[in-house]
Amino acid sequence: MCLARSRDRQGAGLGRIILKQKIKVAFASGTDDLNARLIARMREVFPDLPFYVVSDFRPADDDVQWVRYQGSCLENWARCRRAFRGKSIRLAGVLLVPNVPFRRMRLLALILAPLYFLAVNENLNDFMLRPGSLPAIVRHFAWRTRNFLRWHMGADGMLARRGWADFLYAAARLAGLVRLRHGRVKPLPEGANLPRHRLDADDVATMERAFQQVPELFCATVAAGAANGLRYALRGNGCCSLYDTAKFRALGGLDPAYATGETAFLDLCYRAWQRGWPTVAVAGVAVPEACREGAPVGGEQLDHLRFLARSVSDPKVFRHHWAQAVGRLHAGARPGTEARAALRQAPAIALRGGPWYPCRFPEDLFLALTNGTVTVFPGKAASGKPRVLVASAYLPFPLSHGGAVRIHNLTTRAAADWDQILVAFTETDAPPAAELLDHFVEVLLVRRTGTHAAPSTGRPEVVEQFASASFRAALRETVRKWRPAIAQLEFTQMAQYAADCAPARAILVEHDITFDLYQQLRQTSDDWDLRHQLKLWRRFETAAWRQMACVVTMSEKDRDMVTGTHAVALPNGVDLGRFRPAPQAPEPRRLLFVGSFSHLPNLMAVAFFLDQVWPRLRDTRLHIIAGARHEYFLDYHGSQVKVRLNQPGVEVEGFVSDVRGAYERAAIVLAPLVVSAGTNLKILEAMACGRPVVATPAGVNGLDLVPGEDFILVHTAGEMAAAIEKLLASPAECHRLAAAGRRRVEDRYGWDEIARRQTELYREVMAG
Repeated sequence: MCLARSRDRQGAGLGRIILKQKIKVAFASGTDDLNARLIARMREVFPDLPFYVVSDFRPADDDVQWVRYQGSCLENWARCRRAFRGKSIRLAGVLLVPNVPFRRMRLLALILAPLYFLAVNENLNDFMLRPGSLPAIVRHFAWRTRNFLRWHMGADGMLARRGWADFLYAAARLAGLVRLRHGRVKPLPEGANLPRHRLDADDVATMERAFQQVPELFCATVAAGAANGLRYALRGNGCCSLYDTAKFRALGGLDPAYATGETAFLDLCYRAWQRGWPTVAVAGVAVPEACREGAPVGGEQLDHLRFLARSVSDPKVFRHHWAQAVGRLHAGARPGTEARAALRQAPAIALRGGPWYPCRFPEDLFLALTNGTVTVFPGKAASGKPRVLVASAYLPFPLSHGGAVRIHNLTTRAAADWDQILVAFTETDAPPAAELLDHFVEVLLVRRTGTHAAPSTGRPEVVEQFASASFRAALRETVRKWRPAIAQLEFTQMAQYAADCAPARAILVEHDITFDLYQQLRQTSDDWDLRHQLKLWRRFETAAWRQMACVVTMSEKDRDMVTGTHAVALPNGVDLGRFRPAPQAPEPRRLLFVGSFSHLPNLMAVAFFLDQVWPRLRDTRLHIIAGARHEYFLDYHGSQVKVRLNQPGVEVEGFVSDVRGAYERAAIVLAPLVVSAGTNLKILEAMACGRPVVATPAGVNGLDLVPGEDFILVHTAGEMAAAIEKLLASPAECHRLAAAGRRRVEDRYGWDEIARRQTELYREVMAG
């Protein structure tokens, strides 16, 4: 065993010996197949030692302990130090594989265990950083050098395949840094010929609708897959259609420098965007014939370089896209290819110069707006009433979670007094439900293209997952178009977009105080990530409050936590007409839990109930409605909570569009939460349906309910099991709780009253 000495902080300098547990660690710094081979190889060495794996994804092996690798070097170092505290690394296996972006992970392994660093190559040959391993180290580097020379200098090596491409690439990058500047294109004279189009009457009518829906629209283009909506665009499958003739002349028409009509059209639309004249793509229109003839010789790759040099004004944006473009050419620049010819002409194209004039809409944002992820759908006709922009992290319909239920019910009722515009993230290109189009004058959907590896920027991980240049651009364009009086940001992470809603007055709806939730989670676990995220959330959330005209919370308890701005409590509610007591009796001994597994506290509640309460019950069935993609979230939160769902009597459903049937069948509804923030909307639905509720204090957090009168309050697993058995044996007590719960929600939690109070808040904020 390894011995480590530490000083006694309160002693008189006497050392004491602490025995540290030895462990072995695999740093998954290679490809997936090599990582699996490394893990299998390290199982054979010191098989009795606890085995840890440091990787960005959870290993498939259940018997290893996972340490997540994500974020900055300091974050990963701190995470590993926390996981290995009180332990001594006996062996740290690391894959030395070229062209795999885990150099920092290898450095981390070297820092943590320099004397036990085991380097492994693709053939699973290994060595340690010790004098006795010097021959193996020499053989490894000699083998690596031979492979490098063979790959680059051999008869079929990179130099033979690419020739002078590296020098051409360097010249193109240098020319991009010193690009000259020139002014804008001169307007066309009145007598100049304009492009002709052959569109039938139906196509003309379709495109004319786009001009009616988008103010200051320059032209409509042809695009597939817009799903009956309008997509902000820079290019289509043809050339411009139904353009504004005066604007077309002002832009100077199509630039004759381009070889293809497609790029000439792209350039024209780009110049229109720089002046603040948007372009949209519409579906279902025939592609017009080519707009121009007599273009210069050259392919699409050359035209793309010309477009960047001649059209992109912002130097930073130009350099970014220029580097990407010449990098793609460099990757395919073999002798005799079009890519090589384009790379040879790239320096001259850059040195001919580009525009200098400023843009009305930041170029990086309108490139994000027009990348195909933003689609606009017209809803009900605008009435001229005051406008409210609702920006949400999730679609309000279908009603897949409590936040969607709240937004849908309040916006449905607000539609009578306000013209509402919705900008929301979505996971697919599917058009919005009719229920949304009936209550919003316009719906903008932004497809989220996130990654599991969110960048480390000093903000919470969830905030970075919802950071999107496309969403920011969509907000700014929507504000410019509709000029809303109020911008309502739903969910804490959306506070990052407050500045993009100006000059609208911003309201942040805190469905829960997120750092309060993390404070509770921190008390249940010593996990480093929880502690780190708590620090980030506290800083982000409290700073966000100061940017808002008002913060809306779900309870008075949450409202008291808000500082730095005006805050009001508008509680969650229930649709009293939709959720009503069922005439038939429930199924005997049937329990119900409703809660999306995307929310970690719901998973923790199920784990607590199944591990500690369920074994105490007999002849009982448990129905769990776990929400959309519940299998994914079981795995995603697997490092923080293990849920044993595969037990007799337990049935699990995913997303259920109408949960009323589940409430009708249940004898008792459960809320066994161990941590919670905001308020539990499902409790209100159960009470409205006349079902008795058994809950922990966290399960009814923030709700104005009376224990013993409106519901049964329990504090321990034993109390919960006893309360369930007592209720199941007493139909009269169940009936009494059901009637009292229904009266409580009718008195305090109807959506109509909450919507009235929201309207009052809107008017106060507008006047503020």
